Amino acid sequence: MIKNYFKTTFRNLWKTRGYSFLNIFGLAVGITAASLIFLWVEDEMSYNAHFPDKENTYISKSKQIYEGVSYVFDANSGPLAPAVKAEIPGIQYAARAANTTPYVFTIGDNNMYQNGRFVDPDFMDIFSLEFVAGNRATAMTDVHNMIVTQATAERIFGKEPALGRTVRVNNSENYVITGVVKDLPKNSTYPFDWLIPFEAYESWNNWTTTWNNIGLLTFFQLEPTADLNEVNRKLYDFAIIKSGSDKLGTYNFLYPMERWRLYNSFDQNGNEQEGRIKYVKLFSIIAWVVLLIACINFMNLTTARSEKRAKEVGMRKVVGATKKSLIGQFLGESIILATLSALLAIGLAYFSIGAFNNLVEKELTIELVDPMHLAFLIGIVLICGLISGSYPAFYLSSFNPITTLKGAKQKAGAAGFIRRGLVVLQYGASIILIICTAIIFQQIQHVKGRDMGFDRSQVLTTQLRGDMHKHIDVIKNQLMATGNIEHVGLSNTTVLNIGNNTSGTDWAGKDPNSQVLVGFLLADADFIPAMDMKLIEGRNFRQGLLGDSTSVIINETFAKLIKPDGAVTGQTMEWNDIHYTIIGVVNDFVYNDMYAPSEPLFFHPFGSSSGVINIKTKAGVDLAKTVAQIEQIIKANNPGYPFEYDFLDNVFNEKFKSEMLIQRLAGVFAVLSIIISCLGLFGLAAFTAERRTKEMGIRKVLGASVSSLVGLLNREFVVLVLVSCALAFPLAWWIMSDWLGNYQYHTDLHWWVFALAGGGALVIALLTVSSQAIKAALTNPTKSLRDE
Repeated sequence: MIKNYFKTTFRNLWKTRGYSFLNIFGLAVGITAASLIFLWVEDEMSYNAHFPDKENTYISKSKQIYEGVSYVFDANSGPLAPAVKAEIPGIQYAARAANTTPYVFTIGDNNMYQNGRFVDPDFMDIFSLEFVAGNRATAMTDVHNMIVTQATAERIFGKEPALGRTVRVNNSENYVITGVVKDLPKNSTYPFDWLIPFEAYESWNNWTTTWNNIGLLTFFQLEPTADLNEVNRKLYDFAIIKSGSDKLGTYNFLYPMERWRLYNSFDQNGNEQEGRIKYVKLFSIIAWVVLLIACINFMNLTTARSEKRAKEVGMRKVVGATKKSLIGQFLGESIILATLSALLAIGLAYFSIGAFNNLVEKELTIELVDPMHLAFLIGIVLICGLISGSYPAFYLSSFNPITTLKGAKQKAGAAGFIRRGLVVLQYGASIILIICTAIIFQQIQHVKGRDMGFDRSQVLTTQLRGDMHKHIDVIKNQLMATGNIEHVGLSNTTVLNIGNNTSGTDWAGKDPNSQVLVGFLLADADFIPAMDMKLIEGRNFRQGLLGDSTSVIINETFAKLIKPDGAVTGQTMEWNDIHYTIIGVVNDFVYNDMYAPSEPLFFHPFGSSSGVINIKTKAGVDLAKTVAQIEQIIKANNPGYPFEYDFLDNVFNEKFKSEMLIQRLAGVFAVLSIIISCLGLFGLAAFTAERRTKEMGIRKVLGASVSSLVGLLNREFVVLVLVSCALAFPLAWWIMSDWLGNYQYHTDLHWWVFALAGGGALVIALLTVSSQAIKAALTNPTKSLRDE
């Protein structure tokens, strides 16, 4: 019997190969799209899952409260880790880690940048580093020891052994490689190329020895029997007690590794809220929607062709086939079709995985031998096959054999109603995806187009490294001498990512009980011109900062805090027990959060050996030639350091990485859903035209025009698309209103976006259906009526 089912299935496939192709291909596209999204979801959900003690591993968060608003940071004070390990029971390991810029490694004549961290030895145990060379116990016993990953060792030394080799770092210190560890998987929150003992970093940065300065990552691993709540209770005000100052205002708590990737976001009350998990949920929904659309398409085409097999069902019933066997046969056929779709989907997935990886910026792989992947594929086949084939199976098996053998048509009321309902659902989901994609694009463009308060165009940034600070004036003069540069300004960070802030500012008239978090940026006299900022009051720093060592420039928001009405230049503010004179007020500009208003900020005179060189090029210059000139000057004045640069526009675009990912994925899968829907609509239109061939012939004989016949066939589908729009518009409005509500600065919902999406869907539907309608209307009526 099973053999007979296969024979029947493949005969029907070949007999109706056009419809079969639409069926198989449509479902295959849906399975491919869903599979790719679920690969992305799996990668996100498995972040840090490879660490064996992840359930006992935590990062210390610091919470600070200013004017009733809670700010949660990853930064901690230097003494916290060793003190907590020594004094709070239940702590098994504790390690500090310093965030650093890439360091240049020199081996012979080769120079390359590598990213790494300065860490305490416990870091190796917390992250269960697996040594392939060297000894864990002795790998970090000396301040000039270094551990590298396998990939780093291969980049530096090729196939030669790395253990015991010497590497010169930043052209200043030599380090001996005492350990080589396995590479961490790509889906690790804190990757690294190298590790150096924290004592080295501490010796250069005295601030790491005080409780009052925070800026280090701190990791803890608890003993399996430790009580997390009890540890957090003791840790909460531990730093305040140890510092001996109530003004520190830093409260600590442990945050579990399992939530680092997908949550790790906090509201103004300091409560955890959804982070990337909302994108995981969103993309999962999109995957199921696309798969549902494909299943609907599959089900529609199958039910539409069911009447063609009415006589077959009647004959089988006459010769003794039971309803149960017929249901089994048609469900089996549906599962076979779904299996063929799954096999085609595997090929499509392998073909498109490269493009998908470029889209999501990951390195996902398809592993059919993975039990989870295989189970997922089998599950999709069974679910799609059973759900898609359920209605046709029960519908066909219920046909009356006497009626069908007489040639009478079955009543299509229920089947027709369900088909229409499924088309409405299918097109409605596609229209929602189109609207959401358009509004997300609008939101990104709306924010990108806001007045940032500075000009980010034509600005090249490169790191101030090595001894460049000692002859920065020479570098500036040489850059200006090229004739292609307008300004060269210095800052400790880029203008878009200002990570320094303080609550230790004071000024005349300030409420003594008020604590305000104020950002600060180290900048020289050329920074404001390079950013094309506007001084609305006072003056800029003098060239060479002559006489300005205790001067500051503040932004408008800070000026309004100090003095809501009137000028503030000439007034003083206190910071770190030093009195500074406010010499100017710069216009508010957007930094850090592109969706938020400007926060209080001041510029402090630049006096650092590291930071960022901001180079503003003239408009219309040959950019490639100018970059080459900049590289030549930088390398001549700082030999031994490879030249790396970025454009401020690129840094700006990185701020919208998550939103752009949503837009790209939603856009791609909106197109796929429309394609799948059109495949189904094309098949249904062909079937409808075929069913109404004789009707068309009679109407033509009675004088109906081709245009009226086309309109008659199109009308049914136009109504369905309009109903889809009526259902999709309010749902899309609600979804996007909720999404835009997450942003302080957002675009409005415009009616024309909905009109264009609905109109576009209608045009696509008409083009799809009209091809079959015109074909039916142009058919010679004598051919369709000759058998009457």
